[in-house]
Amino acid sequence: MKINLGDKVVTIDEVRAKLEEKFPEYGYSMRGKKVLVVKKSATVGAQVMIFRKRLNINGNFPSMGGQMLFMLCILLLGILIPLIIYFAAFHGKFKKFEKELSDALLEEYQEVV
Repeated sequence: MKINLGDKVVTIDEVRAKLEEKFPEYGYSMRGKKVLVVKKSATVGAQVMIFRKRLNINGNFPSMGGQMLFMLCILLLGILIPLIIYFAAFHGKFKKFEKELSDALLEEYQEVV
């Protein structure tokens, strides 16, 4: 999900502080300088990325190990079987968590037109 920032200057540390204040039960870690990983459980997480005029929130596996395991399954089993498993088991949870985080950040950063 994308959140337009307009002319506001936002840093990843500000976003992390706002999310930690709103959701103290989740785990937070950095992946590089511009990507914040928010971990709800061992299999459900989201990545928050900052670009010049927008925030991107993408539901994803919270660890690199989970992402690599999914890619290994795609390589070993082909595309169709892991894709069916992904949509049946994970996609709905990722979208729900992504919506939860984006609603919290929309209150703070959405540009009023």
